[in-house]
Amino acid sequence: EALDFLDIKVSGNYIDGTLGGGGYSKIISEKIGDKGTLISIDLDPLAVDNFLKNEYKNVIVVNDNFANLEKIVLENKKRTKFDGIVVDLGLSSAQLDDNSRGFSFLNDGELDMSFGPQALLDTSFIVNSYNIKDLERVIKEYGQEPWARRIAHNIVFHRKKKKIKTTQDLVDIVKASIPRKFWPRKIHLATKTFQALRMETNKELESLEEFLPAAIKLLKKGGRLVVVSFHSLEDRIVKNFFKDLAKKEKPVLKILTAKPLNPSAEEIVNNHRSRSAKLRAIEKL
Repeated sequence: EALDFLDIKVSGNYIDGTLGGGGYSKIISEKIGDKGTLISIDLDPLAVDNFLKNEYKNVIVVNDNFANLEKIVLENKKRTKFDGIVVDLGLSSAQLDDNSRGFSFLNDGELDMSFGPQALLDTSFIVNSYNIKDLERVIKEYGQEPWARRIAHNIVFHRKKKKIKTTQDLVDIVKASIPRKFWPRKIHLATKTFQALRMETNKELESLEEFLPAAIKLLKKGGRLVVVSFHSLEDRIVKNFFKDLAKKEKPVLKILTAKPLNPSAEEIVNNHRSRSAKLRAIEKL
C-alpha cells in the first residue's frame, strides 16, 4: 500500500527517509530504472552497510538522520524537486533481533537503543542519570505507561545500589513496579517503558517534526509523501501537520487518506510487528 500511494514513475526522483532493511528502496530502485534517482537515508550504519552489499547504480545511500533532509539533498547536489518521499518510522527486525543493541526486552543485552553512533544519548545514560521527574515524564508521555511514577521511582532506587547496565536489569525493575494483577495480557509488560526510552534516546518525535516541513518543501507539484508510523504520538504529529496544510486558504497539499490505513489481517499474521502501523499519504498541490 505504501508503494501504491507513492505512485512510482519511471525515471522519477525519490527519497526513502528510513532505509532499514531496504524493502522500499529495492522496489523503488527497480521501478524508476537507470534514469531515475533514489536517495536512501538511515541513521543506523549497519542498515547502510547491509544495503551497500548490493549494487544499485541509481541509489545514493546516506548515513544520517532524516531530520537533516534538506542538508542531505544539498550535499548530494540534487537540486531537483522529488516525485515522492516515503518514511517508515518503525524499527527494523534486524535492530530488534540484535542483542547487542538493547532494543528488545526479550533478549538480554547492553542498554543502548540508539539508532547509530551519531545519537547524542544512549539509554544507559538516561536511566542512570535523569532525575526522577524527567524519567516519569518520558515513560508517561512517550510510553503512555500508567505505572510511570512507580517505574521511575524504582529505577532511581536501584541505580543508587548498582548501575543499571542491561535490558534484563530494566525488565526486572519494571516487573517489580507493576503489581502482577495489572500485567497486560496482549503485550510484554516492559513494552511501553522500552518504547519510551528508545524514543527519548533518539529524539524521534523531534526528528519527525523537523522532517515533515522539509519533505513538503522538496516535493514537486503532484509529488507524494507517504508516512508509516507505529506510535499514537507520531501519528498525531503527522495527522495534524497534514490537516493544517490542507486547510489553508491556499491549500499546500491534498490528503489521500481520510483515515489512516491499517495493516490487513493477513499482513499481521505474516508480520506481527506490523500490527500497530498507520499509513498516511498526501499529494502536494
